[in-house]
Amino acid sequence: MFMSFAKILEKKGTDVNLIKITKTNNAGYLEESEEIIQTRAVILPLSKEEKLFWSNAGIVKAEMKAYTDQDVRTGWQVEIDGKRYKIRAYENYGTYKKAILEAIG
Repeated sequence: MFMSFAKILEKKGTDVNLIKITKTNNAGYLEESEEIIQTRAVILPLSKEEKLFWSNAGIVKAEMKAYTDQDVRTGWQVEIDGKRYKIRAYENYGTYKKAILEAIG
């Protein structure tokens, strides 16, 4: 039986904060602002093979992947249970997006 991504999010998703980071040049000073969007995402650990792949691509602290129906961008952040992760890579599959998350710090 085929289950829509919305149903998967409803059943298997976790409440997270998607943090959109915007940088603005204000008279020579770079200002950073955050917009927080509460949403749901399916969070999964990376397999050993995926960790190796991303490590070889220069993303050595990649830990997890998140599947969501929200637009995502590299450099934005995802907050899961109070801990922030930076989006280091993403793929857009139309109905859902996959983000590769790296621990901050």
